Amino acid sequence: MQMVQLKLNPQTLKNSSFSQRLQTVAEHVERALDQTLPLPTSRLHEAMRYSVLGGGKRFRSYLIWASSQIFNAPAQEVFKVAAAIELIHSYSLVHDDLPCMDDADMRRNKPSCHKAFGESTAVLVGDALIPLAFQILLSLETSSEIRVELAKKLSEVVGSFGLVAGQMMDLGQEGSRLTLEELTEQQCLKTGVLFGYSMEAGAILGKASQQEQKILQAAGILFGKSFQMIDDWLDEYGDEDKIGKPCRQDTEKLTFLSLLGPRRLYKEAELFLDEALQNLSPFQEKADILREALQCSFYRVK
Repeated sequence: MQMVQLKLNPQTLKNSSFSQRLQTVAEHVERALDQTLPLPTSRLHEAMRYSVLGGGKRFRSYLIWASSQIFNAPAQEVFKVAAAIELIHSYSLVHDDLPCMDDADMRRNKPSCHKAFGESTAVLVGDALIPLAFQILLSLETSSEIRVELAKKLSEVVGSFGLVAGQMMDLGQEGSRLTLEELTEQQCLKTGVLFGYSMEAGAILGKASQQEQKILQAAGILFGKSFQMIDDWLDEYGDEDKIGKPCRQDTEKLTFLSLLGPRRLYKEAELFLDEALQNLSPFQEKADILREALQCSFYRVK
């Protein structure tokens, strides 16, 4: 894999505003993804690039970078791991959009993968993105212990106790979802675990202690819960042009909005955000950039 060249040194990046840092990190990750994905010499590879490149805020990538700053992890490796996370996130979106899943025609302001390339190609795109993410992790220029730990943790996030389990529950094929606790568990698996991994990965790269890694993972999962609650609100009341996908897709599904109503939803979401921020207190001012990221994302600050 080619090296990802930095345009800004870490201190300059830290001194920028949140929106500037988010954009800069996204540019580095986009470059890493472009260098990692196969050239579009086949329909499959063209569809992979279509589904991954040129879209999304790369906020999960930003969380990796922000958490890594607490431990001064090497930026080159951080952006590679961020690229791996974006491949996994893209796989989940491609499969989530399929007619047999959520049946969404638009993603990131363009036709979803199955609308542009067909359902069978979309299935294979998701299948191909997963091993590519692990190839990135296992080719990192760091210790074998760190490479194995990152790959092991990601396999748990992706598998039948993580993203796949959450999707199964979302389809209504794995038990009922009648209570707030049950819906929270489902969305934690679909959304929260990847946020948790993103924040934990920065700590792993920075050679943090096991306790520090667990603190960041827990904070990420808590934030993921608040993030999904606000996402449910946006599905009903958001602007499609800003969100990049059709709104009111979940009107027939049990969501935090339909279960709690808008006022209680917002209150519960803020409680999860506050708890996530409290988890970061052991890191004091070193976690200020990460705290800012969680708050700005929650309140959708640009």
